[in-house]
Formats: sequence, C-alpha cells, structure tokens
Amino acid sequence: MEGAPPGSGLYLISTNKYPDHKNYIGHKLDPLADLYFGREWHISTFALSGIPESNLEISTKLAGSTSGHIFLLDNINGLKSFTEHLLITNKIGKLIPSGEKKLTFNDLLISDIEVLPGTEYVMAMFFRDNNAGSFRLKNPDGLEASTGDRSSSSVLETPNTVIWIINDPIPGIWNVDVTGISGLVSSWYLSSNKYRLNFQMPEVVPTDEAAVISAFISEAEALSKISLDATVEADVTPPGLSTVSYKLKDDGSDGDSKSGDGYYSASIPAPLSEGKYEVSIQLSWPDVKYSLTRDFTFEAKVFPSITMEPLYTSNLFIGEEYTVATIYTRIKDSPYSILPSSIDAQVINDAQFNGILKLSARSPDAEGKAWMYDVIFSPDKSGQLATAFKAELSYANRTYSRYTENLILESREIPQAPAQNYSYTTPNDESTDSSETINKSKTNMLLVITIPIGVLFILIIPIVIYRSSLPKPYGFISDESGNSVLIFNQLKNRNPVKSIFLRHVITGAETGISEFAETNFIFGKGSLLITATGSSHTIRINNQPLVGSAYISDGTWIGATGKLFRFTTEKTYPE
Repeated sequence: MEGAPPGSGLYLISTNKYPDHKNYIGHKLDPLADLYFGREWHISTFALSGIPESNLEISTKLAGSTSGHIFLLDNINGLKSFTEHLLITNKIGKLIPSGEKKLTFNDLLISDIEVLPGTEYVMAMFFRDNNAGSFRLKNPDGLEASTGDRSSSSVLETPNTVIWIINDPIPGIWNVDVTGISGLVSSWYLSSNKYRLNFQMPEVVPTDEAAVISAFISEAEALSKISLDATVEADVTPPGLSTVSYKLKDDGSDGDSKSGDGYYSASIPAPLSEGKYEVSIQLSWPDVKYSLTRDFTFEAKVFPSITMEPLYTSNLFIGEEYTVATIYTRIKDSPYSILPSSIDAQVINDAQFNGILKLSARSPDAEGKAWMYDVIFSPDKSGQLATAFKAELSYANRTYSRYTENLILESREIPQAPAQNYSYTTPNDESTDSSETINKSKTNMLLVITIPIGVLFILIIPIVIYRSSLPKPYGFISDESGNSVLIFNQLKNRNPVKSIFLRHVITGAETGISEFAETNFIFGKGSLLITATGSSHTIRINNQPLVGSAYISDGTWIGATGKLFRFTTEKTYPE
C-alpha cells in the first residue's frame, strides 16, 4: 500500500466481533482511518447477514471516516448497490430497472429487456430473497430463446442473485418470466452496443454565429452509416431557457456540409444566449422504445469583434492624406489588442488603386498591438472607392475572421481656375505720335498691376471652394452651472492655416480648456464627433467611458478629469 496512488482502496470483509470500548477505537482504528484519509485512500466494507453488531459499527465508522462505501449484502438493495458500484467503477455501464415485485409461489414477474440494433450483449440481473424459483428467457417473438436469436447465452446463479448474459441478441423486446419464488424479486439489466454516438463541436462558440451540432456513429472506432429508418435528434437546453429539439440530418442542408457522408448536423440560429448549453443526442429506430444517448455541453461566449466609425469620407482631394475612419477591436465594451498585420485593408471596386490606404495604431503596447487604428487614405483618382477591413482574430483556441461594413470614400480633383490668355501689342515704328506712346505706357502699367492680381485670384478660388465645402463648427460648451465656457465658432487661438484647411476639426488645445487635452472635436454635416487622441485623460460621455470616438448631440454631458460640461446647440445661462 505504501506506493498506492490517491483513489486506491481497501475492501474489508469480516465476521469477527470487535471490541466496542472507546480505547480500542481511539488507539487502533482512528490512527488507521487518519492515515488512509490523509493519503486519499478509502476503506470500503461488506456487511454480511448475521454479523455481530460491533462489526457493523466498526465497518460503518471506517467507511465513513475514509470516504469509502459500506455494502450491506444481507438484502436486495445492498446486493444491487454493490453490483452497480462495480459496474460504474469498471466503466461497464449503469443498471436499468426492468421490474420489481413481491411474489408468492404462484405469482409471475415478467421482466422486459429492450434490445437495440447493434447490441453486443445484454446482462440481466435478478436479486431475490431466497434461492428458489425458475427463470425462462423469451425472444421478441414471444418464443423460448433458441440459437437462432442469439449467438450464445450463459447463466450465473448464487443464493440471492441470478445473472443472465445474452450475446448478440436480435433487436426487440426480450422477456424473462420469473416464477416459483416467495419474496421480493428485483430485475435489472445493462447492455453494450457496438454503435457509439460521437459529436463534433467546439467547446466554446461565438454568440454572433449559428452553432452547428454535428454527430456521427462509429463501430469499432470506424465511421458507420446507419440504416435509413434510424433518426438522430438533439435536445438542446440554452442557459435559463426551455429545451428545444432539433432533427440532425445528413442531406447537405441546415448546417450539414455534405449529403450522405455519415455526419448528421443541425444549426442553432444566431444570436446565441451567453452561457452553457446542455445537449442530449439520441439515436433511435422505429418501433423501438429506447434509444442510444450521448450528452455533452458547450459554451457560448462573446468573441472579439471589429467595428469602424467613419470620420471624413467626402470632398477628399487627390494627393492629399486624410484620416477617414477609426477601427476598434473589442470584446463587448472592453479593448482587445491585436497586431496591425491582423487587419487587412481591402479595396472592393478598384483593382488598379494606387493611392494610400493604410492603418496607424493608436498607443500600441510593447508588442506593437493596439485596439484602436486610424484609417489613413490618400486618393489617386477622382470618384468613389469602396473599402472594407478584415480582421483575423484568435480566441478560445479558435481562429476566425470578422469584417467591417463597407466604407465609401468620395474623391475629387482640386478645383483649378481656367487659364487666361494675355495679348501683347507690338510697338509701331518710330513715327508713332506721342499721344499713342503715352496710352501704351498706361496700358503696360495696368497689365503689371492686373497680372499679379489675376494670379492671386486664381490661387484663392480653389482654397475658397475647398474651405466652403468643410462643415462649420457650431454649438456651445457650458459648465455644470450653465455658464458658457466655450463657443466653437468664435475661437481666438486657432492656427490661421489650420482654420482654412481643417476648420471642421478643433483640437482640445485650441479650446483653451485643459480638461479637453488629448481630444478632438470633428464637425460633420449635422453631426459632432468627439475623439480621444490619448489615454492620460479620461473622458466620459453621458456617464459612459469614451472608447475611441462617440457622436454627441444637443444636451450631451461630457465628464473630464472630475469636471462636468454640457454641449448644446444654443447658448445656455446660469439657472
């Protein structure tokens, strides 16, 4: 016993009478029980009929102190309990009840035994109060068993137990008639089937995808195709909900990948409830009461996903570089950082695109991973460009893909004013009079002044057109008391060049409010987007943390470093 592993045990059977005084128990039995319990060994005992009372007490104490079993072999329940313990311990199976009755000598007990197709053997067990009685085995046709309905059978009989083993029985309901016994008779059986139900499904599945349950039948570790009249069904119990039954099919539909390949499948539609699902698969045949069953569980979880928020997608000039969108990878509302190489930018409608479409990670970690990415775009031609982004993600031992929605980018050329033709008059001969000379001199002076003004006008026109196409900042920021602290269209500290080319983007520094550092306000046509550009300042929008970017509207509360502000489209006043 010294090298025995945890879970080992000692089975003790005795008819001796033990001393019942406390010294014997304290000095002899308690140290032994403590030793076994400390090494995770158990002592299981058998109590036979007619043993002394002290023997039963000691046996019960030893079994209880070491997490063992005590088997009372002086009654039918004890015999059945011991038999079932042996079967389960040796992974043979579990007993199925088939009848119990207290008989007189002339009474009859008919025990039904359900035999499924593919059954290798059936072990029928009868526990009785005495060793009298007769047992008659009948096949599903109601006739005495013969060599044609089984390959062989055998009987093992003890005073209180009869065990009948039937090898390779034909399918159907077999009967055992029990007569000639006075007392209680309990009938049980177990069977071994050559068919095995197997299932194919990940232990964890995403909640936003349909889950496919797939099962197949094997025989001797090889795939076995069952008869056409057999059916495979699954009872699925979602977390906290009622059980739903699905018929698994092998016809290439409803989640089944290939018709007739021996794999039976059914699809549970998305979205799935988050939590553990319980599944029971049954293989059954017509006119057969029982079925082969296999139980398993799987868990549905929220997987990381990719989302995109468009920023500035129109009036994009050729050759200029823009941040047109922000991409996020998250689990629910929590960041999930990935490498830039895990995201693939795809151009959908232009195979000849030669512009710039790339990602720029925000605040990457030491491994280069980030959960926020800016989409940088520079068009090479005018027109609409359709793009999307594919993320290759890994989670719960599974690699999968997720896509953003399409992003439509509208580009155009920088407007050019039409070129103007200037004509110059060739001087006449020296006989030209003085008045004509004076007129020419005035004309030349006018040209000298007009040409620079025209060039300047040509340069200004596209700038004016571009600036007028940009949305104008609007709205007010007030403190929690209603005092106006910021008017977006009256900022005094804006960079002149930036106010022309990026008048729709106001940085936190330009607001003059320190709490808005590391934020940008991006004005669109009827919209306002607030974007976090760093992580040192925490911003909350309507008491929710700002994750990347968020649209705000009239009346939105903005919390920043312990202070509370409110955005409104109209100026507010203290209450």
